[in-house]
Amino acid sequence: MRVLASVVLVAVAVIMTPSGAQAEAPSQLRMCLDNATPQAERAAACSFVITNAPPAEAKELSRVYFTRGNAYLNLGVYDRALADFDTVTKANPTASGPFVSRGVVFLRQKQLDRAIAEFDSAIRLNPNDPLAFTNRGDTYRAKGRFDRALQDYDAAIAINPKSVNAYFGRAAALQQKASSDFDAFVNEGRFEELAIAEYGKVLQIAPRNAGALSNRGQLYHTLRKYDLALADFTKAIEINPANPVFLRNRALTHRMMRRFDLAIADYRSALAMTQDADGRKLIGELLAQLGAAV
Repeated sequence: MRVLASVVLVAVAVIMTPSGAQAEAPSQLRMCLDNATPQAERAAACSFVITNAPPAEAKELSRVYFTRGNAYLNLGVYDRALADFDTVTKANPTASGPFVSRGVVFLRQKQLDRAIAEFDSAIRLNPNDPLAFTNRGDTYRAKGRFDRALQDYDAAIAINPKSVNAYFGRAAALQQKASSDFDAFVNEGRFEELAIAEYGKVLQIAPRNAGALSNRGQLYHTLRKYDLALADFTKAIEINPANPVFLRNRALTHRMMRRFDLAIADYRSALAMTQDADGRKLIGELLAQLGAAV
């Protein structure tokens, strides 16, 4: 009854809305629901609709709240995002989307157990949603439970064999196992090769995924396949030249290949686009090791 009462109160407000706001409402609703709208503008447009011309149907009003909540999520305004997702769940308790989005908020806040609980609920409501499985896999991976994460990524891929995020998650879990799992020490290189294969699947679907290229390059570097590492880092830089991490990775590979001038050039380029003090200090130390000035 509380939800219905709030809808009635909003409906009364619409009657009192000036004609100018009413005339603007359809365009604001389109902006709210258009995925191409920048997130800050999208949140503002949804707020305009909720305040001035809320849809009469509860389902459509929930859609606007859910859309605004996801815009706030993308903007990192987590308290407002959670409030909107809670509003949608109160109006429609069987909708799985708000549980997924709440889980993402908790994942980003590193409240991992709360995130898993939300994804569990989403999967119970909709067991055919690959996104819920992928996000839960990401959460288990953040907890260091790599085998459990792999199970969720496999479930997501079974539902959607073209899920880039699920393949990426599988690759990242295997890559992390390579540096922390006891089996990785017993079977040197095994998990690196498995992760490389998974990043290859990512790149078959999304050839310009710079993160997959950079991560695969790191694996090639670990295996001392420096030419392959350089090729991947260079492609990643071509796709996203503003990422200093890619440049640092390539610089390290140049260094291992004793191409010191190229390493210095990459470190200096990375330094020019690094803002945080710790990052700048690290690059300065790496340059000093090569006898180069900052």
